Amino acid sequence: MHAVSPNDAFLDRLAAFCIRSRRFEIDAACREAVRKIVLDSFGVVLGALDHRAARCARKFAACFPVPAGGARLWGTGERVGIEHAALLNSPPLRAYDFNDFYLGRLGGAHPSDILTGVIAVAESAGAGGREVTRALCLGYEMIVAMSDYIDPDRAGWDYPCLTALGATAAVGDMLELDHAQFRQAFSITVNANYPSLEAESSEFDAHGELTMWKRFNGGDGVRHSIYACHLAKCGVEGVVRPFEGKFGYLAKLQVTPDEAEQAMRRIEGIERFEGIDRGSFKRWPVGSRAQSAIQSALRARAAWQQAGRSSGTIAKVTVHADPGVYRHLYEIRVDPFAPRTREAADHSLPYIVAAALVQGGISPASFEAPLRESPELRRLLDGRVRVVQAEPASPSNLLSEVVIEDEAGNRWSGGREAAPGSAGVPISFDTLVEKFKENLGAGRAAQAEALILAVANLDACVDIRKLVDETVA
Repeated sequence: MHAVSPNDAFLDRLAAFCIRSRRFEIDAACREAVRKIVLDSFGVVLGALDHRAARCARKFAACFPVPAGGARLWGTGERVGIEHAALLNSPPLRAYDFNDFYLGRLGGAHPSDILTGVIAVAESAGAGGREVTRALCLGYEMIVAMSDYIDPDRAGWDYPCLTALGATAAVGDMLELDHAQFRQAFSITVNANYPSLEAESSEFDAHGELTMWKRFNGGDGVRHSIYACHLAKCGVEGVVRPFEGKFGYLAKLQVTPDEAEQAMRRIEGIERFEGIDRGSFKRWPVGSRAQSAIQSALRARAAWQQAGRSSGTIAKVTVHADPGVYRHLYEIRVDPFAPRTREAADHSLPYIVAAALVQGGISPASFEAPLRESPELRRLLDGRVRVVQAEPASPSNLLSEVVIEDEAGNRWSGGREAAPGSAGVPISFDTLVEKFKENLGAGRAAQAEALILAVANLDACVDIRKLVDETVA
């Protein structure tokens, strides 16, 4: 009598969705969303090539070069294996917390992390823009759905637990896995990838920065997905019950049976790609909780200047912050009025607002040492900025209002609204072009224009290697 292998229904249903999605249409909205994601991601990467984590990634790449094939590092062109390309393009993508994000009902992720793997696989295979677009649409759909019903934080795991599911769906689609192969790919993926939430501990390392591994963490999950899909395509089998087993994914992440069933019903109810357009973009290089504050500060500054005033005459600044913003960027921070490192500064609400008022904008350079110690900035931070908790919280818990005053008590407010790119607030391709050009800087204007054109024509790209060519200066 043959043994009967126990079934994992969650695994079966994930694989079935990936196969069923192949009949979904890629409509104009999907194509536009993908163009935004690719342009934004490339811009973030090219603006962070000098980050310490990115430099370390290139040193690692030099240890494992490949003479031909494989894939390349964006911006610099080192050729490595596809798994290494997925991992090593991640540090500049995540360097300044500047790529997209999705905050679901329970969990959240940075969905564009999967682009490093999708592009690497496409480059290795000589695939084109349409294949990349479909893969990204499927991967985003998976990440968005899982983020609404699974919370990795609950059990002390980090968001790549969700990202890796999307990456496996996307890469598996590009490799044309069948249902049985998708089952094994998902099984290998989740059995090998449980990243600790310690990456989000908010504890500074010896350099005064948040752990460098945070920059690699998402790409490491994507790397796992690539080898899982290739192993499955070669006939390698994963564990029998990777999701529903006693020590499986659902148990490790403390997902309740009701949450698991709701997640599957959500997946099975999807009839077209919509998740690709549900992520949020960051207009400025700080976390999502500071985007509204920067917008408000810049608007208040503009009104102040229209009244003929200069930032040097500001007598008082009050920041009314949602409770989530207040706690994350002020209450738990050590000495937020005098941040001593770059990452202490870009996680300090008083500093972020003061820098926007003084500089008239926020860029990665806004948090570096020379600007942190500017006299005009110190003048505001030394007693003129006050942060208060706004009540009640907005539905998003991400908003802030900045109010500036003169000596006579006249007030100018920048409003309390979500910034472009936030959930429910569209951001145009043209606005992302502005961000892209800021990231590359004036010295790379010609490269910026060529890459913008290449991304705008992604549908017509028959070999993604041509697109990667444009990233290499």
